[in-house]
Amino acid sequence: MENIIAALLFAILVGAGSLGVTSLGMFAFHRNENRDAQQRERLEYAFFGVFGVVVMLMMWYAL
Repeated sequence: MENIIAALLFAILVGAGSLGVTSLGMFAFHRNENRDAQQRERLEYAFFGVFGVVVMLMMWYAL
């Protein structure tokens, strides 16, 4: 019970890292027929991907 904070930080690290890497993969491989919609979706995927990786690195530093 003394390492509950570390366990929570690790759970956040794994969740944010997996969502960040998945979003970056969607940024790289997602295609859409509408050019404007594709640009908006790729920007969204890039933002969430970078944000997820940053949160993962912050949790890694916190551990």
